[in-house]
Amino acid sequence: MNIKELKKRKREGILILFLIPLIGFLIYIEGRLFSLDFEVSSSSILFFILVNINIILLLLLVFLVFRNLVKLIAERKRGIIGSKIRTKLVLIFVSFSLLPTIIIFGIAVKFVFSAFNYWFDKRIEQAITKALEVGHFYYQQTTENILDYAKFLEKEILKEGNFDFDTEEIRKKLEEYDLNLFQLYDSEQKSIFILLRNPLQGNFDFKTEIEQMLKENKPLTLIKSLPQGELVYGIIPLFFENRQIGTLVIGKCLPLSLVNKLETVRKSLGDYKQLALVVAPLKISLLTIFSIVTLLLFFIATWVGFHLAKAITTPIQALVAATQKVAQGNLDVRVETKAKDEIGMLVSSFNTMMDDLKAAYLEIERRHKYTETILKNIKTGVISTDASGRITTVNLAAEAILGIKTDEIIGKNFEELTVRFPELGEIIEAIINREKERIEKQIRLKIKDQVLTLLISATLLRDKEGRPLGIVFVFDDITQLEKMQRMAAWREVARRIAHEIKNPLTPIQLSAQRLRRRYAERLGEESIFNECTRMIVKQVEEIKRMVNEFSNFARLPEVTPTLNDLTEVIEEAISVYRTAHPHIVFKFEKINKLPVFLFDREQMKRALLNLLDNAVASIKDRGQIDIITFYDAGLKMVKIEIKDTGEGIPSELKNRLFEPYFSTKKTGTGLGLTIVHTIISDHHGFIRVRDNEPKGTVFVIELPVRR
Repeated sequence: MNIKELKKRKREGILILFLIPLIGFLIYIEGRLFSLDFEVSSSSILFFILVNINIILLLLLVFLVFRNLVKLIAERKRGIIGSKIRTKLVLIFVSFSLLPTIIIFGIAVKFVFSAFNYWFDKRIEQAITKALEVGHFYYQQTTENILDYAKFLEKEILKEGNFDFDTEEIRKKLEEYDLNLFQLYDSEQKSIFILLRNPLQGNFDFKTEIEQMLKENKPLTLIKSLPQGELVYGIIPLFFENRQIGTLVIGKCLPLSLVNKLETVRKSLGDYKQLALVVAPLKISLLTIFSIVTLLLFFIATWVGFHLAKAITTPIQALVAATQKVAQGNLDVRVETKAKDEIGMLVSSFNTMMDDLKAAYLEIERRHKYTETILKNIKTGVISTDASGRITTVNLAAEAILGIKTDEIIGKNFEELTVRFPELGEIIEAIINREKERIEKQIRLKIKDQVLTLLISATLLRDKEGRPLGIVFVFDDITQLEKMQRMAAWREVARRIAHEIKNPLTPIQLSAQRLRRRYAERLGEESIFNECTRMIVKQVEEIKRMVNEFSNFARLPEVTPTLNDLTEVIEEAISVYRTAHPHIVFKFEKINKLPVFLFDREQMKRALLNLLDNAVASIKDRGQIDIITFYDAGLKMVKIEIKDTGEGIPSELKNRLFEPYFSTKKTGTGLGLTIVHTIISDHHGFIRVRDNEPKGTVFVIELPVRR
């Protein structure tokens, strides 16, 4: 759904939400017209105007709902996601709302028409008329009684032409006749006496009414409205011997409640007669109102069905679209909703699931990268295959150990490796035949003119159900470890040999020397005895030298690193040989300046002297020895290369070059390079050997810089 469609639907929704309360308000106003104090003619006009406005608004609402129905049918035909469930929801709401609405409409019409027939029945009008007649009769009866009471009181107050009466007696008469007013006027219309009973209070002046009575020349009865109610009073002239000597006014106060009730009856009768004239139009108007309300309820239900269906299907459509994006690999998709109901919970659960899924994916990715980083940086070679034997993982260490390239073997069957390395065939066969779940074996492989000793561990991987997942091969290059173990063993042998041999050598040498001193003169210098004793002394010296070499090898001192300048140590070592061997050119090249760092000066010098001694010994005639130094600041590593142009070392002997008692010299002990290797290793460094071009040998030393 595009932005334009959303705005259009929003406008429709606002219009409908505005129309529904407006129609309800107008209907409320129409109902209130019955209780207002307007004239029927004017209120009827307003009533019918409001009905017509309601009809127009309802038609507009019908148009909007009908338009949505047509649109829903069109969406269903186009197969838009959610249109079917939206149609079902709308039909359900319409069905559930239509039946009760029709029933309520019928009951309301029946009730209202029955009420109209009851309200405008002739008996109702007769009852109201009779009630009003009763009120009029009460007023008439009260008026007649007032005049009668006035005549009775006239006799009490007139005696021989004078006003002679007892006030208490008059008060009792007022109570007896239930009167509230007694007032006397003289012949000149001046008030000479007044007596009031509750609820009347204050002064009363009836001069105008008295003059009216005198003009008419007869007793007068009138009604006067007061805050306490209505005063019904009578005025009669007082005569003595045909001469008027005064005027008497008496009255009765009717309660305000009675007056109001009579007024209500009077007004109700008038309204009733006026309404009776428009009964038929009112029935039609009310029928129209009920029809409008019924249609309004129907369309409200329809619209609620639309709205609810939209509220349900819109998140579902968004969820479907989101799941399609997830299927395409987009884990950042989220569904927005403002709903707080179960649909909102579903969307929230989906978003939470996506967050968890993304977090799990990132965690798997992180672990995968972490595993790859470990595999790249560990010195152990790792190769894994899937269940079909296809190679899936090869780390850098495996490439370096086996001399292979990942791009060349990844995705291929592991059996191709057995062609290059037949020694792996037995392990593969044992794993494939499932003879063992895990095999660990030490083998020797010839890789690039080097014989490596590898410890191979092959493990068959299975899932929880026991199905094979693949095989993981772990390669450990233990060539150096094996050399170190042999070296340690040889050092122990050397220590014991030196101890066992050195002790008897001195007595042998001393005995031979004593024999030589004692018998040399007797037997002569050329005698066999002399020759033999001289040979014994010489060989004992040689054996002592060898024993000392053994002893030095067996008891190499602990490394004592101090801050030293390696450049100075190299220059000192070169100076020793430069003077002694003028036929050899010694060249010291410093690519960059070496830092001062921690190392054992004496042992490092000893190692350099051994290497220079071997280089000198390999040059039979003239030659050149180059010493090159370089400092790698990134790796914090010092690199030393000692190149000679001597005879070189055969490739098959390079693997054993640092083994104890292995020597290419006829008179060598085979411990020189072993001691060099030990010293470099004690400094946590490495030493390698390679051929020099065009001839000769290169020894490469790498030392970590520690300060």
